Amino acid sequence: MDKLKGVSGSTPDKPARAKNGRRRGRLLLYAVAILAAFYSFWPIMIMGLEGYNIDLGPIFAGKALSFQLGGLTFAKRAIIPTPYYYLQALGIEAYPRLVGDTLLVAGIAVALALAVGIPVAYVLARVDVKGKGAIAYLLLALRTVSQYVVIIPLYIAYSKLGLYNSFTGIAIAEQVLILSVVVWMLRGFFSDIPRDIYEAATVFGKNEWQVFKRVVLPMVLPGLVVTVLFALVLLWNEFLIADTLTGVATRTVAVGVWEGMSINQLSFNALAWDSLNAAGFLAYIPAIIVMLAIRRYLAKGFTFGLAS
Repeated sequence: MDKLKGVSGSTPDKPARAKNGRRRGRLLLYAVAILAAFYSFWPIMIMGLEGYNIDLGPIFAGKALSFQLGGLTFAKRAIIPTPYYYLQALGIEAYPRLVGDTLLVAGIAVALALAVGIPVAYVLARVDVKGKGAIAYLLLALRTVSQYVVIIPLYIAYSKLGLYNSFTGIAIAEQVLILSVVVWMLRGFFSDIPRDIYEAATVFGKNEWQVFKRVVLPMVLPGLVVTVLFALVLLWNEFLIADTLTGVATRTVAVGVWEGMSINQLSFNALAWDSLNAAGFLAYIPAIIVMLAIRRYLAKGFTFGLAS
């Protein structure tokens, strides 16, 4: 009886121990996620604070923010936040031009990607083509190819063809980054449409072009907008291709900030580090805002793309 009582008495402890184990596992997972996020955002946070004239070095060295009492300053190094460097970055002549050039390059690149990607994605989602699964995964595999593999051949070819330092040339080169993404995302949104809708439109005498134009395209328009915004974000902060294939006339924001916001190659505009940090952080903000706005739609597009 004592043995049975001991066994029965220990039984209720097992669910409690299991629950505590799961709780500790979740806490550990949250701690790892917080550390990973902090590690990822640390450079961005430093860049934003430095642009606001907030240096964390004195704080970590044991020196707090300066304050005055009775006319005396109680800190060896004063930390005075100011938006001056952000205003200076926005007022530099080169910065608006860099933003405009980046938007122009990204706009041309996205337009080219859509011109090719929309029909390809529609065929992969709608038409029963032999080997379309292999084609889709081949496009996805191309996205994993490092830019360093293609950048030197592109530079040699562009130098000979006269495409170096041209907006169209850079837009074509950046298809390496966005074409497969555009195809996969749009394929997912096309696949999300029930086949009954396709069949009903066909029954009413619509040809394939009419089905696409009048039925499918209005339904996937939100997904198309999300795809365009995501492609723009990918191109907004792209550095290697832009740094290799652009010149003075086509320099993008990422390259311009890296090179010190110089107006031309002969006159390097030697800015303070705080101004460069402010300019870099300003260039980073639009990408963050767009990604936060479309994050749930991205998951939907890629999920249907993988499932179809």
